[in-house]
Amino acid sequence: HRAAVARNRRTDHGQVAHSSEASAPDQDARTLAATVLARVTEDGAYASRALDAELQRAGLAPRDAALSTEIVYGSLRVLPALDRIIAERLTRADARMDGLVRATLRAATYQLWHLSRLPTHAIVDESVRGVRNKRGPKLAGFVNAVLRKLAAARPAQPAPPRALVLPEWTAHTLERALGPERLARFLDQHADAPALCLRAEGERDRLLAQLRAAVPQASSGETALSPLGIWLRRAGSPRGLPGYADGAFSVQEEGAQLLGLALGARPRERIADVCAGHGGKTTLIARAVGPQGQLFALDKDERKLKQIPRELQRIGLGAVPLELHAVDLSVGTGGLQGGLDRVLVDAPCTGLGTVQRRPELLLRLRPEDPARMAALQRAILRNAATLVRPGGVLAYAVCSPTREEGQDVADAFSAEHPTYRVLHESLCPSLPSPDAGGVLHLGPWLLPQGASSAPDAYQLVVWRRED
Repeated sequence: HRAAVARNRRTDHGQVAHSSEASAPDQDARTLAATVLARVTEDGAYASRALDAELQRAGLAPRDAALSTEIVYGSLRVLPALDRIIAERLTRADARMDGLVRATLRAATYQLWHLSRLPTHAIVDESVRGVRNKRGPKLAGFVNAVLRKLAAARPAQPAPPRALVLPEWTAHTLERALGPERLARFLDQHADAPALCLRAEGERDRLLAQLRAAVPQASSGETALSPLGIWLRRAGSPRGLPGYADGAFSVQEEGAQLLGLALGARPRERIADVCAGHGGKTTLIARAVGPQGQLFALDKDERKLKQIPRELQRIGLGAVPLELHAVDLSVGTGGLQGGLDRVLVDAPCTGLGTVQRRPELLLRLRPEDPARMAALQRAILRNAATLVRPGGVLAYAVCSPTREEGQDVADAFSAEHPTYRVLHESLCPSLPSPDAGGVLHLGPWLLPQGASSAPDAYQLVVWRRED
């Protein structure tokens, strides 16, 4: 960013002036990050989608794109702490602080407190310039004054966040679910930016070697729990990596990989993924059942379902028979007949186990949400059970560690469906058996000490129908 900063000159009063304002880019890395933060915190946008859209539009160099990504996700992970730091430097609640200004201050504070490699003058100058370009000189002056106070208080040795910072009710909810020690570990593991996780569609060792040769600046390794997974950091867009066009890998989080494996799918089976989304687990199951099997992908969002056939073609599994059904499983099965060998329900949930990758969820969730989602989960599970043949398998999963969405939902289902027996043995050799309550906990319960990547916190329960 030195070239951009060199265009600026400082006045005697510390304000930032611009010798060639017209030539300044509309979106530098910091301005882009603040724009995305504003969309997420003010408009409810999803961070990944908003960031991807802005990066595609701006066409930043890879290094600047990486900085924008780090600022966005880092700021969201410690947002309550950033707001406290900023509030201490404000003399009064200022009506001029609109969404973009607030986001700019948050992004700059994150850089000042946590990114030691970035010079103070670059953080302040480019942040003020971004507000000047988008909101004019008056608000730029306000931002400049606040950032001077923040810069004066910058830690002598800025360091990355040591842990994810949670709203108070969320911390209490997760502590009840995980216990104090496991929660501390969960937060520590999720303080860093999430790794990109890939699922090898062929030999994992060979793919990892190719990736390391192509992107030597990236850190990488095998995932700790999934035998198919590879994690990468600072590798850029997965679409630009070697092997993507050839179908050598899929982009899939490690915990989601484990769910697909835990279903125990076999060749020639007929299997439904009833909350399929974009089909990550559907495509994993497709490789297991092969062209002699049959898949059924169900979801409320027809747009997501339509992406699945293209993805199967990309990874060389286009010959696997697939039916798409746009249906709300909380209401019914949309006429789909039963008799299936296995049914996977990765149900909608609070997503508290995914806050590493989706920290913006912490802005939206409310204390009543686990119980509210549990009612929806019970309805979906009840309808999905009608699709399973006698002797077949039903699997229920949520990417949340709360008891309300895990053990309580499973117990209620078992009480209502006595012909379904909870399996206390794992159907996947790489996974341990469930606990005494029949729940297999993934993520912070299983992660080996010192692992370089952390899967999301999932809960999984598997039944066999025995009538």
